[in-house]
Formats: sequence, structure tokens, C-alpha cells
Amino acid sequence: MRHPYLATLSLLCAANLLPSLAYADSAHNWTGAYLGGSLGAAEGQGETSTRASVGGTSDYFTTTDPQQVRDAGDGRVAQWHASGGLFGGYGMQQGNLYWGVEASLNSLSFDEARSESAVYLTAPADSFTLRQSVEADLQGTLRGRLGLAQEKWLAYLTAGIAVTRLKLDSHFSDTFLDDARGQSSSEETQTGWVVGAGGEYALSERLSLRGEYLYADYGSVDTSYDVTNPGTPGLSSNIRDKVDFKTQTVTLGLAYRF
Repeated sequence: MRHPYLATLSLLCAANLLPSLAYADSAHNWTGAYLGGSLGAAEGQGETSTRASVGGTSDYFTTTDPQQVRDAGDGRVAQWHASGGLFGGYGMQQGNLYWGVEASLNSLSFDEARSESAVYLTAPADSFTLRQSVEADLQGTLRGRLGLAQEKWLAYLTAGIAVTRLKLDSHFSDTFLDDARGQSSSEETQTGWVVGAGGEYALSERLSLRGEYLYADYGSVDTSYDVTNPGTPGLSSNIRDKVDFKTQTVTLGLAYRF
């Protein structure tokens, strides 16, 4: 008689435990709105290029000068920085399929410069220096997300538009006669495209931990200015500098679902 009693008691205990066990092992539902914060690292990459005018009787540069200036200005700036940000969005889950939209804003803190000097082939006793600097502080995105949900995991691909404020500054100087000078800067809000991938794990019904990688291309910003030398009045040459800017960002984030 004792064994049936114990068996009955065990079944009753198991019946009481099943709901909690079922909840612990149940698949997470990713439908709903969410907000979160992230920390990670962001790399900015700028490809610089330069063109200088020549050919007219009023040009300051002659013969091989423009090619030398071009060679000095064609280069690359790159920089990694810690990055923090905020994100929020809304998603829908149907079966294992997930789709949604998300907006994010991350710090970038990009500020890098390069400088090249060379001796003029046309005037071996003199040299020139070209300095370029690139700045970008924030990057924002608006993206669609498409993924697959399995138990408490969500893996997704993402793509959309990206926005940053990009500044290019260029400065030219040389040592010929009374020293030539020229400088200009441009600052523009650039809209580009962004693609990436990520994964999330549900820590609870409302909290999830995620990792994400984004690659963004913001196109180019250019600036143009004239180089003049007090020792050669009436002569000038135009320099046009350009930077093509891209970023890649790797972050870990924590999201809260409503």
C-alpha cells in the first residue's frame, strides 16, 4: 500500500512542476517592440584621392607637379574606437520566421589625418606638403531585419540606410619662392547603405542578449581650393580632394521587450 501512495504523490508533484518546466523550455516569442543599449568597437576607413589642375598659362603647377600632388594625396586613413549606442524597433514572428524594423544610433569618434611631403621634380631645391584630415562623430541607421527563430535563439540578416556627419579638411603648402598656400574644408551629412548580421538569445521573457556586425558605406565628400604663391602673382592651381568613407561596427547589446 505504501508504494502506490508514493507513486501517487510523485505524480502529483510532477504535475505541479510541469507548467514551470514547460515555460523554462518553451520557445521564445520575439513579436513586439523593444529598446536596448550596446557596447563594442567601430572602425572608420577613409580612402583619399587628389586631383590638381595644370595646362593653362595661369597655372601655378607645371609639368610633373600635378602627378606628384596626386600621388601624395591618394592614400588611406583608418581608426578603431570604442563605440556605444542605443537601438529600438519592432518585430513580428510567424512560425520560425521573423521580420521587423530597427533604428540605431552609435558613437563613432573618428578623427584621423595623414600628411605627405615630396620634393618637386621641377624644382629640386623645394618641396611641398599635403595634409588631409577626416572626421565623423555619430552614425545612425534605419534597417529591416529578417531572421529565423529557434527555441530561445534568433539569427538574422539586416540591411537599410545609414547616416553620418562627415568632414574633410585639406591643406597644401610648399617652400617655393614666397611659399604657396591653399586650404579648404567641407562638412556634409552623408546618407549611405548598411548591411549586417546578428544573433539574439532570450535571457527571460523580456530580456535578450545579442551580438551584431554592421558594414556601412557612406559615399564620398570632396573639397576644392586654389593654391597661390605671393612670389608668382597671377598664377594659381586648383586642388580637389575627396574621401570615400566606410565603417564596420561590432557590438554586444541588451534589449528589453515590452
